[in-house]
Amino acid sequence: MMLTKVFALAAIVVTLVSASPSSAGSTRVLRELQRHLAQPAVPLEYVTAKPRTIGDRFRTKVDHFNPQNRDTFEFSYFSNDEFYRPGGPIFIYVGGNFPLTTYYVEHGLLHDTAARDGAWLFTNEHRYYGTSSPVADYSTENLRFLKSEQALMDLIEWIDHLRTNVVRDPKAKVILMGIGYAGALATWARQRFPNIIDGAWGAGATVLASFDFQEHAGDVGSIIRRFGGDECYSLLFVAFRTAQYLIDAGREETVTNLLNTCEPIAPGSLLDMETLFFHLKLAIQDAMLNDQSTTKIRDVCESMVNATEETALQDLATWLNGYYANLACNPFDFDANMEAGQVLQPGAVENAILGLRQTQYQACTEFGWFWTTDLDEQPFGDRVTMHFFLSACRALFGEWVSDAVIYDGVRLTNLHYGGQDPRSTHVLFTNGELDPNRLVSITSYINPQSNAFVAPNEFVYSEIYSISENDSAELVAIKQNIQQYIGLWQGEGFTPA
Repeated sequence: MMLTKVFALAAIVVTLVSASPSSAGSTRVLRELQRHLAQPAVPLEYVTAKPRTIGDRFRTKVDHFNPQNRDTFEFSYFSNDEFYRPGGPIFIYVGGNFPLTTYYVEHGLLHDTAARDGAWLFTNEHRYYGTSSPVADYSTENLRFLKSEQALMDLIEWIDHLRTNVVRDPKAKVILMGIGYAGALATWARQRFPNIIDGAWGAGATVLASFDFQEHAGDVGSIIRRFGGDECYSLLFVAFRTAQYLIDAGREETVTNLLNTCEPIAPGSLLDMETLFFHLKLAIQDAMLNDQSTTKIRDVCESMVNATEETALQDLATWLNGYYANLACNPFDFDANMEAGQVLQPGAVENAILGLRQTQYQACTEFGWFWTTDLDEQPFGDRVTMHFFLSACRALFGEWVSDAVIYDGVRLTNLHYGGQDPRSTHVLFTNGELDPNRLVSITSYINPQSNAFVAPNEFVYSEIYSISENDSAELVAIKQNIQQYIGLWQGEGFTPA
């Protein structure tokens, strides 16, 4: 799955953001608990060089829904008017759980469409992420203003400012585009404010909150079986269950030694065991899916299947220790993995760059999307349960976070926005066939001037980039349809194919 490779966490905590072996470390679980909130990929060598790209700040309310609270804060945004023609539309790349980047107002399909339509490009930074903090620290009490409804109001007030004071065209058409959670925000803004937003495109938009996202493991397993083969799937199935049986039989030391864990698996420590199995599943997902290549899935599977060890668990352990070869040991215990999420300073790399604490707070209070292994039809055992994720929420934010709190947050999110039946017009949902998060997005949708497309044999966000000679015919057709819908929302007369 696609991650930003431009941001790296330095040596204080043992982790980096890429999916290479140097990725592993004590923030890794928190970094990956909510991969549905993946940051946009930005090339390592990218440096903004367009003179028309200008940064600014916008001041808005900390709490839009309490007239007694008059506190304000500023969030960052960028503007690129290189293509703008008077009377043209406003195109916005909506900010999500990642620091502000100018890349997508200077590159990609939305940028190309702006050149066609004479649009003024903007992108904003979501409250609490990057440098746009509305509070002095990220204590649990101060996170109460981190809600999707607050972020939507930030967006709408900012758009009103852009129309009135920047573009100086109060009637300018407004088109939103976002990925993942930001894609959901874009479509929800159209749903809530159709008088302001003329159309919204969500790429991998995670619109369905899910208490127990057990289907994710099932889909990853299906992808492994499809491209890595039945033998690879079976090896993982046997290896995970062998590790479980050894622990159940009091053979924790054997598993500790095989998997080179930094801390011994303590007898009876349910949380450490769940953390271990979450890490194992995560390592396999990263290794196979991060490069967005079916060839990589096959190669990883072949390295396991062709190993010469005596058991499937030994085959998996040999691969895992090679994958994390740069580490002296694997930090797979629960307490170590919670430390980075307990950092309260907004400017710390854990928060300003990686967004760890903020992302997890939104998961615990609004969205869920917890990757359990509760589903029967998947190869990753059955030891990663809601107990693990509930414990993570409590360790970070307090004992007040109960399963009822999480469940109610998920239920209310779907009630407020409609889940996979938002009944919105002028919206477009796009997903990759090989992105498990499409299961909490929308893959089939028909409403006035709306649609949904699934890109065959693509992973995440392939459709947001410029049309390329390397694109499949199906992907080119989807990109062309996206551009046609954006034109249609502006009142142009052609109809998408």
